[in-house]
Amino acid sequence: MGKIEREIKILNINVNEIKSILEKKGIKSKGKYIQDVYTYDLPSVVELYKKYVEILMNNNDKREILKLINEIKPCFDKKDIEVIDKLLNVKDIIDFIENPDSDYCKLLNEELIKVIVKANENFSKWIRLRRTGDKTTITIKRVVNGKGEYALDAVNELEIDVPSIEDGKQLLSDLGYFFARHQTKMRIAYDYKNTEIVIDKWPKLAPYIEIEGPTKEDIDDAVLMLGYEPKDTIIINTDDVYKQIGIDIYSEEYSNLSFTEDEEEEVQAYME
Repeated sequence: MGKIEREIKILNINVNEIKSILEKKGIKSKGKYIQDVYTYDLPSVVELYKKYVEILMNNNDKREILKLINEIKPCFDKKDIEVIDKLLNVKDIIDFIENPDSDYCKLLNEELIKVIVKANENFSKWIRLRRTGDKTTITIKRVVNGKGEYALDAVNELEIDVPSIEDGKQLLSDLGYFFARHQTKMRIAYDYKNTEIVIDKWPKLAPYIEIEGPTKEDIDDAVLMLGYEPKDTIIINTDDVYKQIGIDIYSEEYSNLSFTEDEEEEVQAYME
């Protein structure tokens, strides 16, 4: 089963000060790692939608299109639902698909495709292959903008263990996913009550804290314990942290991001 991930970041931290605070409170690190992170991309929502509608029309196989709509429907806002209702005479596309008397050609209506394109902008799903010490995992992450008509938490995550990086690469390649980029990062991890606190250092970025927990209250408690206020936190993914310093990690130039020699020395000092 996947889990919902609630997390915040605190950017531009002093690593030694944070380590000192945790040490004084008797909170010991549960692990210090250099991680290799390989990201694999999936086809866009629009590509998948059109493909699965064709399968529905040709084979009456509803499984893939129903699964996709369930994933992206939290991105539909009130105006999108009005368009759906106008075109399909239902407020939920799933009701239209599950009705055997429906004219499935309507699912390819140009106005409806525009709704799917718009949803695509607020939805992303990718696969991460990561090696942490002796452990290698494949994680499927799904990010949904919860500001639509249907509320949903930000990130759904499903993680499985694989024997090695090589096995993970082979598995993902065999399944048809394509390699997007590789990054090296440092992570120092701590457990605090119901939360996990990590200090992350990525190439070219200042170190930051990431706190993950089951509730906002748990996360805020950890934030205050570290000497910060909730107003000091931000909900942002690492890709956008890079954008703040003018780096597009999706560009070919940054498809392989590793530490410089100076950064390697910095990271080794943090991990002592």
